Amino acid sequence: MRTSLSSRFLLILAAILGVVLLAENLDTSMAKTRAAQGGPPGASATPGASAAPELDPAIYHHVAQVIWVVSDIDRVVDYWQRLGVRNIHRDGVVNFLHLTYRGQPDPATAKQATAAVDELEIKWIQPVHAGKFWRDALRQHGDGIRVLGYAVRSPKEFDEQIRYFSSRGVSVVVEDSWQGKTGPGRIAYLDTAAQGGGHTVALIDDPDLRLHAIAGAGNEYPVTKITHFAWVVDDVRKVDAYYTSLGFKPFSRIDHNISLDRVYRGQPGTYEMWLGWDRTGDAPFEWVQQITGPDVYVEYGKKHGEGFHHLGVNVSDMDEAIKLMTARGAPQSQAAAWNTAKGKGRAVYLDTEPYGGVTLELIYDPH
Repeated sequence: MRTSLSSRFLLILAAILGVVLLAENLDTSMAKTRAAQGGPPGASATPGASAAPELDPAIYHHVAQVIWVVSDIDRVVDYWQRLGVRNIHRDGVVNFLHLTYRGQPDPATAKQATAAVDELEIKWIQPVHAGKFWRDALRQHGDGIRVLGYAVRSPKEFDEQIRYFSSRGVSVVVEDSWQGKTGPGRIAYLDTAAQGGGHTVALIDDPDLRLHAIAGAGNEYPVTKITHFAWVVDDVRKVDAYYTSLGFKPFSRIDHNISLDRVYRGQPGTYEMWLGWDRTGDAPFEWVQQITGPDVYVEYGKKHGEGFHHLGVNVSDMDEAIKLMTARGAPQSQAAAWNTAKGKGRAVYLDTEPYGGVTLELIYDPH
């Protein structure tokens, strides 16, 4: 009887020890898994924990808005209205009560005018009081387009993209919020300009915009649709590497460009440049690094530094478009051409830079 009881006791003790060892092994395995996933060794898995934020390329397919900072809004808007931008609303003096700069309150007042060119909204801003980002932009670079904004589809998407860029070391420079007709709106300027060729990326969470898409009719040809955005940069490969590090696709190509039929301010042109092309959106982005001048890019760099250079519009007849725009007060400053399988393409820059720091480019593409 004693032998039978002893045997049972040993069997029970062995079973208990086995359960304890199994639990210890399981806990060690879970700790290793958490460590491999980047979690703290002592943390426990939380059901429904949010995944790491990701870049959503669909958001950046279309430029919804440009912020164009100027020192004399009436002079600039009057001029671009003469060029054919007719769908303009002069908003007067606007109070930005909830504006912040690098996390600190920066309530500001500014003169503002808003235009719509097809699906692009243009906001001209002339700071009156405060607004450090806008004032610094004017002081450091002069008039010009400083921000390109992209519209999100929901407040959640806005927050997720902010989290994503934060995880890549990109902070928010400017934030603003307002009460729209259908709900609260927000905008955030991201700190991308210093490494991104003077290009500040912005995210826009605007329920009014989601409900009523921009449809800028009533403008005069050829300023009826912006088909091209371009910057002047110091090093196109560094700019490409920077945006690639943020998760965007690399530039489709970087060309050593020596155009045909080059003309610079009425004289034969000798300029060459590196051109970086980003064609992932519905309008191409062009990044220009000058090799030799003189040309309008060298002029821009000396006056403004790196930054946004020109808006492009397509034309059906280049010679007629030049005559039309010259009559409106925008003569040719530079021209170039290139061969295609369907004929010769042409690009003509108009001398609009003195009115807002932005050049308008006419593009004839036989494709």
